[in-house]
Amino acid sequence: MFGVQKSSVYGTYGEFTVGSDGDRVRAQFLLTKMKPGSEGTWENELASQMVPWREVFDIEELTFDELLQRDLDDSRVAHDLIPYLLGEKEASARFFPPILAVLVPKNSNKTGIQSYYPEPTSSSEEAIRFGELFDFNKKKFEDNITPIGELKYNRQRTAFVIADGQHRAMAILALHRQINKSWGADRYASFYNHISLNAEQIQHIELPVCIIFLPDLHEANEEYKQKGIDLKRVCREIFLVVNKTAKRVSQSRELLLDDEDFAARMMRTTLSKLKGRGEETSSIARIYSFSFGDSESDLGKQVVAGQLQYSSAVALYKMHAAVVFGNPDAFNFDEPSNITDGRSIKNTARPVEILRGTSLEKWQSLSRTSAKYHPPLEVELAVDLLGKISDIALLKLFDEFKPFAVQNSEMRALRTRLLDPDARANLTQSKCYSLLFEGSGVRNVFEEHRQRLLDRHKELNDEAKSVGDYITHQLSDANAVVKALDQREDEIKKLRSAQFFNIDYKRFFSAEGNEQDIKELLLRSKSIFDTVSTQAFQLGYLMAIHSVVEPMLEPNTPYSKRIQYVEFISNIYINALNAFFSSDSVGEHYTLNGLVKEPRIRVFDTNELGLRKLLILSGVKELNERQWVFFRYAILEIVHSKHAFRIIFDGLKKAEDSAIIDAYINKLPSLIESIVKLREEYIYKAVQACLNSSDFKREIDLIKAESRGQGQTDSEIEEIVKAKEAQTEKDIRDKCEDSIKASLGEFATKDKIVNRIILTKATNEGSE
Repeated sequence: MFGVQKSSVYGTYGEFTVGSDGDRVRAQFLLTKMKPGSEGTWENELASQMVPWREVFDIEELTFDELLQRDLDDSRVAHDLIPYLLGEKEASARFFPPILAVLVPKNSNKTGIQSYYPEPTSSSEEAIRFGELFDFNKKKFEDNITPIGELKYNRQRTAFVIADGQHRAMAILALHRQINKSWGADRYASFYNHISLNAEQIQHIELPVCIIFLPDLHEANEEYKQKGIDLKRVCREIFLVVNKTAKRVSQSRELLLDDEDFAARMMRTTLSKLKGRGEETSSIARIYSFSFGDSESDLGKQVVAGQLQYSSAVALYKMHAAVVFGNPDAFNFDEPSNITDGRSIKNTARPVEILRGTSLEKWQSLSRTSAKYHPPLEVELAVDLLGKISDIALLKLFDEFKPFAVQNSEMRALRTRLLDPDARANLTQSKCYSLLFEGSGVRNVFEEHRQRLLDRHKELNDEAKSVGDYITHQLSDANAVVKALDQREDEIKKLRSAQFFNIDYKRFFSAEGNEQDIKELLLRSKSIFDTVSTQAFQLGYLMAIHSVVEPMLEPNTPYSKRIQYVEFISNIYINALNAFFSSDSVGEHYTLNGLVKEPRIRVFDTNELGLRKLLILSGVKELNERQWVFFRYAILEIVHSKHAFRIIFDGLKKAEDSAIIDAYINKLPSLIESIVKLREEYIYKAVQACLNSSDFKREIDLIKAESRGQGQTDSEIEEIVKAKEAQTEKDIRDKCEDSIKASLGEFATKDKIVNRIILTKATNEGSE
């Protein structure tokens, strides 16, 4: 160990446990302090080491299991916490609760943390030594053990995972760097440049720190290894326990940390797949199109936060939970259970049914929240097998469905442009890259920072005070970034619209006097992209796949066969959806022509005839996740419509497994019968919504009053009212039928839909 230098920290020590019965882990802690300053004391050195993860690790290389903290809001630190500590905000006591940090070993390549400490080189009741990593000693006085402990850590090999208080820690770190002028090339330094300090201002600022280490989680302890208990898992558990009793953690952040919920683990696996994708194909989905931090999507919004993100961690979680733990009637078309409220996604029998034919079929039942109570290797296998059931369909949707594939391609091209050295050297464009591609949390922090600046600027003006250079310059920079960001987002929306509708981008958008056509193009595009980005559409799509697969399967179908069926239906349905959203005309247009002018493209437009209008007429004005039932219906209508049914036929014709063909053909009549029945239910709801509306009731009251004034009898008035209701019902039915015809090209009967697939198949087989 010669030459290994370790930094000392002193404080009082104690012990507690983490975990539940059978999985308890001993945790030891040192309650100490840190302070900013230039004296070079051990407290100063600790302040310099309590850094956010973005400085220790390459965030892009971290797995989702290692992303433990909330996104850091430097604006809040600079404008709220630091002024509070410096006494610039009115407060009689400037104190924070202890920062909670776990001492962990870094990976040698600095892209994450190791799962275990090395085996202790020495251990006793008074001291423990983990080789070059760190030592802990209980101090003695006259041969008696005191409550004072010393922790000596290797700054190069260890890191502090801040489980609670990262903003407080950042406030101290910023003060420390500001007084020592040690920011270096830190790109976040600009948040703190306005802070002017002297030694006197910070001499009395100290913050308590509780440093935790887990002495039993080392490489030689096979008991914990076999249970799958490691430093990452314990860090997550500490984070969740602390934050559940403090500031509310967002739903998505809870899910990213949850080790008990199988659906949460499956969601993390899906995100990890997206995160690990290479450069080989530009049109496949990647992680930056998903919101996985604190966002409005956690509040149940229909579209995820972030202008160009089209799904979220929460949406993925709900979809995994619905498919693997949904109640049986969720896959029916008659009165399906609501799989979005949490109560109907606790089916313990369904995952067991899915796992038939695997090594896990020994399980009699599987609770969604029981992942901690099974052997780690079996949990890992179950997450992989169960998650694949949803991922097959989901990844195909995000990769190959035309709206997503178009956006994926254009976003990848923009990312390449912003990574150009000239763009990276431009601070405004570099910030655009960060806001677009480094997660929704970065965007949220920036927007809140700008709002603080605007509020402060207004406050100073209202008080007739001078606005300082810092506020002026920061606001100017922020506004420049907003302007550049808006330009980049507008650019993407134009590019994806042109590509989606097969229009020559340069010629179309550069043509003079083209403003109205451009507006219409973007409007048509927006209705599609906004709709497919909702949880309702994505959940409806996934449930459409599995609601078709379920009745095709025989009882006790093995896992491998189920996978084949899911792959087959996913393939033909995505191809059919793409056929629906593709023009029959060949060649690139340079005017507003082709697909953009076809009625079916208004399928999701709220102001035009189409399937979305059918939902509006039935009384649903705003989309939320519960409308997944409608989108399941809409997707099944679309893929069997005159615009797409031949793709279904071709898929059946090319299928290698005759059992899949027979199963689909055999179930097709009942499937189409259910679709037509749902269609009629939406028409009926539309009629009832109109007849029961306050506007219609006022119209009836007016008719009655006018009829009485004309001296008509009650029976005559009743006949007039019935006639009005009958005419109104006919008008609404006609409007519903027109909406369906506009999207599907016809108002087809069950027999017509079924026969054109079965008879086309039979005709082709006969000719062959």
